Amino acid sequence: MSIADTASGRSRRTLLVSALGVFAAGFAFDQLTKLWALSALADGTEIPLLPSASFSLAFNPGVAFSLGAEYGAVTASVVLILLTGLTVWIATKIARRHRLAEIALLTLVAAGGWGNMYDRITRANDGALTGHVVDMIAVDWFAIFNFGDVLVVCGMIAWLACNLFSDSGEHRKAE
Repeated sequence: MSIADTASGRSRRTLLVSALGVFAAGFAFDQLTKLWALSALADGTEIPLLPSASFSLAFNPGVAFSLGAEYGAVTASVVLILLTGLTVWIATKIARRHRLAEIALLTLVAAGGWGNMYDRITRANDGALTGHVVDMIAVDWFAIFNFGDVLVVCGMIAWLACNLFSDSGEHRKAE
């Protein structure tokens, strides 16, 4: 094994450990905030945050804005396939030693998505993937969502910006 092989192996390990850390932190925070909401808001309590935002418990059977709620497990199955594809894509980027920022941002998206999928799996009452996602951040003029949703949206926006405005416009590999 050459020195270059050892260095590239270490780089992949570093990317993998970093991605796993980002995933674990995002997933854990999403689940902890949902547990808090289930205990603190279960009795209908609403906690004001701003004039048009509050913490308020809701359960979403669909995806963003309750889209696909009427299709239940079919919608969740499509999301599961997309999340699996995203996870494989992240693993490929790690193997190819892409930029840590790109990997970390995509991993944030995956953490939020898998956090919501965990709800669908663990809260299922009417068959596989029929569970509702726990939401608690209510913005009166917009929607009600959770921290996993924030990770998905902000992670995707940041990943797009990172790729659109990178120096060379190409995917650079980790040094």
